[in-house]
Amino acid sequence: MKKLLFFAITAIAEILVASDLAILPWSMDLNCSKRFEQNSSGAMTIRYDEQEKAIRFDVKFSPGTDFWCYPRLRLQSHESLANADAIRFEFRAEQKNADTGYKCAYVMFEKERPYFKLPKPKPEYQSVTIDLAKAVKNPAAIRQLQIGMNPLSDKLTFFIRNIEVLGNPEKQPPCQTAEAIVVHAPGTVFVQNEPLRFTFKQRTFQAPEWILKNWKGEIIRTGIWPQTAKRELLLPPLPNGYYTLHLSSNRQKFSGFRSFVVVPDPATRSHNPEMFFAMDSAQSWLARPNTANANHPGNAYKTVSEVARRAGLKMVRERMHWFECEPSPGQFNWKQYMTNASLLSERGIQICGMYYSTPQWAKTNTAHLPGDLLATYNFSKKLAEIFRGKMSVWEFWNEQNLGFASEGAWDYASALKAAYLGFKAGNPNLPVAIGGYAMSKNWSHADIVMENGGGNYFDIFNIHSYVPLREYASTIKKVRTLLARHNISERPIWVTENGCRMEGSGKIASYMAGIRAHSPEQEMIVAEFIPKMMILMQSLGVDRDFFFVLPPYNEYGGNKDWGLMRRDYTVKPGFAVFATLVDQLGNAIYEGELELGKGIRGFVYRNPDDSKLLVYWSESELDTSDGVPQVNINNPLTRNFSLKLDGNFSGTDSFGTPFTAISHQGQLKLTASRMPTFLTGIPILEPTKKFTGVKKKGAEDGSFDRTIVFRTELSDDFELFLDQAAVNVKKKQAAFKLQIFNLSDIEKTGKITINGGEITGLPEKTTIPAFSKVELQLFLTPVLDKRFQAKLCISGIFNGKKTTPSVIPYRMLSQLNQQGRKEEIVGMSDPMNWRHNSSGKMIISFDHKEKALRFQTEFPQGVDRWTYPEYVLQMPQESLKGAIGLSFEVRVFSASQINQMLVMAVMGTQKRGGESIYLSVLTPSEQWEERTVQFPTDLDPDRIRQLRIGVNPNTANITYLIRNVNVLYEQ
Repeated sequence: MKKLLFFAITAIAEILVASDLAILPWSMDLNCSKRFEQNSSGAMTIRYDEQEKAIRFDVKFSPGTDFWCYPRLRLQSHESLANADAIRFEFRAEQKNADTGYKCAYVMFEKERPYFKLPKPKPEYQSVTIDLAKAVKNPAAIRQLQIGMNPLSDKLTFFIRNIEVLGNPEKQPPCQTAEAIVVHAPGTVFVQNEPLRFTFKQRTFQAPEWILKNWKGEIIRTGIWPQTAKRELLLPPLPNGYYTLHLSSNRQKFSGFRSFVVVPDPATRSHNPEMFFAMDSAQSWLARPNTANANHPGNAYKTVSEVARRAGLKMVRERMHWFECEPSPGQFNWKQYMTNASLLSERGIQICGMYYSTPQWAKTNTAHLPGDLLATYNFSKKLAEIFRGKMSVWEFWNEQNLGFASEGAWDYASALKAAYLGFKAGNPNLPVAIGGYAMSKNWSHADIVMENGGGNYFDIFNIHSYVPLREYASTIKKVRTLLARHNISERPIWVTENGCRMEGSGKIASYMAGIRAHSPEQEMIVAEFIPKMMILMQSLGVDRDFFFVLPPYNEYGGNKDWGLMRRDYTVKPGFAVFATLVDQLGNAIYEGELELGKGIRGFVYRNPDDSKLLVYWSESELDTSDGVPQVNINNPLTRNFSLKLDGNFSGTDSFGTPFTAISHQGQLKLTASRMPTFLTGIPILEPTKKFTGVKKKGAEDGSFDRTIVFRTELSDDFELFLDQAAVNVKKKQAAFKLQIFNLSDIEKTGKITINGGEITGLPEKTTIPAFSKVELQLFLTPVLDKRFQAKLCISGIFNGKKTTPSVIPYRMLSQLNQQGRKEEIVGMSDPMNWRHNSSGKMIISFDHKEKALRFQTEFPQGVDRWTYPEYVLQMPQESLKGAIGLSFEVRVFSASQINQMLVMAVMGTQKRGGESIYLSVLTPSEQWEERTVQFPTDLDPDRIRQLRIGVNPNTANITYLIRNVNVLYEQ
């Protein structure tokens, strides 16, 4: 834009005789100031000038800058240049000094070159007609154009009027109904008793017929759109539910629909601050202004906050980047985080806040986590103080067992301790949650955090779940086992991210380049998933569940659509379902499960008036399948059952639409479908399987001095395993630094004890001033057990009180390889014994030159890339009973193509899935290198029936080789 040294097409040379062409009706809608976006090197305003009957652009440039102004006009779906012949308009321009002149003036069609050169701007209107066939190589690809100029003075005013696109109207694409109808409700969410008001905004179109359908696709009302000046449609009141408006006309083609929901007014419901049902709004990140989104609502923060209120939410989850808020020590800027905290707080919504992303100045030899624990303490204290009354819970970090923290579990534990102490110093009554653990097959990271005393530094245990519904029970069982193992069973369990993968990648292209969107069928799959997800988690004793996620959001190269709102910030049908959950169960108490027959699930709740409520559904593919099942969402999968009840009962479907059920001769006959149904007002209904809750409480001081925190900085003599739960010691005398932080306001003196090896450099006593640290240079000589492993345990007594420990498990793989007994798994050298298992197309062969197995995988576009071929052990001769690990040689043709390598020890023989343990492997290189993995001490290797050895690549084609797979035993 700065120099614009391109060849240009002159307007005079391309003027058409347009008398035989028709003006395309939709082009009249381009003559609106709101259609143009600011795009200039100066301060710009855009408005409609009534006197000129034109769109007016005023720009003021700062001295010394390059002067250019090219406001952007984006085309909507039905506004296509594919079959258009020409564009014409009139324009004129004024500068502060009329004699200054212009450097150039252009019409820019996307990024096509050369730009179309406009005639020299004048104070009088000039008419321009552009022959599209000559000016644009591919008119169908044009979705935006810019009209403007480069003036030579610092003030510019120019006008555009009478924009017309010429062509054959019959060849034009249909108008998207969603673009033609304005819904006068935030996010298209109406509450009961609110006027249902809509506007038809395509003023050049003849008033069409409108058709209103419910969530089942049934037509419930029709009519002709009012031909008033405002073109406003007012619908009579509707029951709660999800609805779609469709348009039909003989003069104009329409496609798609505009949806909206009607939900209960949360102002009429009693307040329950402890409500189970919550949502991850993430709005400070996901609802930021986005110029690439032509349908962004502008103030999306306000839209999302109001939509959250209308859902009946009492708590949402928010996120924060530390580096944004404290770019230098003590210099704070709360940016949109305070804006959103205020917007939500004003609406009576509590916030579970989370922060990560350490500023560089607070890191010490760390890539992600803070090394400066004093800075961590101070920032957490500041957050608790400044957001008091808005953020009612704080989490420290996010998915620390994945890529959000690459450091060891003991490093996270020390940072967690500092953050917890800071939060409590800022607000002693503030609950603190541990960072959300991404659900994995290996809980070793969390185990080590707890061994480091982490259980004394959080009030809420926090996980993230994206597993299929059928895995919920086993997942929560593992969580409870973990907590029991560390004597913290009383901690509340929150699922602060719970999302649906079962609909798969988005099946339709959105209007944003590279972004896929849910089809209507996929939206309905998520709508079915949400109530089942929430109710199942509640039945398993989870204390709060947050659906992921409210605003629009895509991952996996734009293919996975997560949001409960579309890219235009309108809600999907799942929103109505969530609002129904809140309305029906938000104040109810879960009592247990009721047996209703094969393939039917039933759950009993008690209302505040002591009447009972039954939620029931028919099991579908979502209940019984793994991964992404084949789903026919249009098949209701109805199953009949009856209850011994007498009388008339009220109920609602998943979308909140009411119904009445009438018993006959003491039997209430009901039909369950795949979508959950709520039956309320039942006088007596006892569950078959009663729910027994566990009394919950947060962390306590106990006998520990929690303010003394140990932190280690390991030298290159140590190598971190991928699971971040242990290190490999590479030398017989390994150097490390021990930091002792005193996060209290009094000086403390004590003695440090280190077990698990021989330590040199440790003083007899250590004194740490208030809010300070002491650093010691130490050396470890490993002392290993018969499995060639040990734990470095650091503890102390300061001012007469015990500290919480720092624990670092370590191994010496070199000694394991040298001294351990090895037995080769001979069958693994035969490619016929391996099963294909990947997200792509796999070839398994034997490379005679390398004397190794060769695994080649090619991945289709848009998939999560993984390749883990399966070897089923030939029992009993290949039993791993008594084994302590595996070793093998591996090489890859490009090490930079590998994100991670794992060995999966699987307890069954089934293809894909099943109970398994993930064992991290150092990523391979281009040369043959030996890799060793050690089984966890709590794993019984005699249960292993299958091994998967593979990688997660970052490329569409990957090849790696493996040879000499050996089982390792004690000496």
